[in-house]
Amino acid sequence: KLVIPWIALIFVALAGLNSLKQVPPALVSALIKLDTLLLEMAMAALGLSTRWRSIRQAGIRPLLLAATLFACLVLGGAAVNLGLSRLLG
Repeated sequence: KLVIPWIALIFVALAGLNSLKQVPPALVSALIKLDTLLLEMAMAALGLSTRWRSIRQAGIRPLLLAATLFACLVLGGAAVNLGLSRLLG
C-alpha cells in the first residue's frame, strides 16, 4: 500500500502558491511569524523531553557526530552563501 505524506504535498502546494505571488504580503508575513512560533514550540518540546541520563547513556560518540554534522552544515551553508553571492554579484 502506498502511504502518501500529506504534509509534504501540502508544503509543496503552499510553496507553489506563494511563488505565484497571489497571496497578500500581510498574510505571508503573519504565516511566517506563526510558522516560526510553531517551530520554536516544537524545538522546546523536544528539548524539554530530553533527559540528561539518556545523553550520558548514549556516550560521547553521538555528541561528537552531532557536533561534526553541525559544523559541516554551518561551514557548508557559509560556503554556498559566499559562492552564490560572488557568482550573482
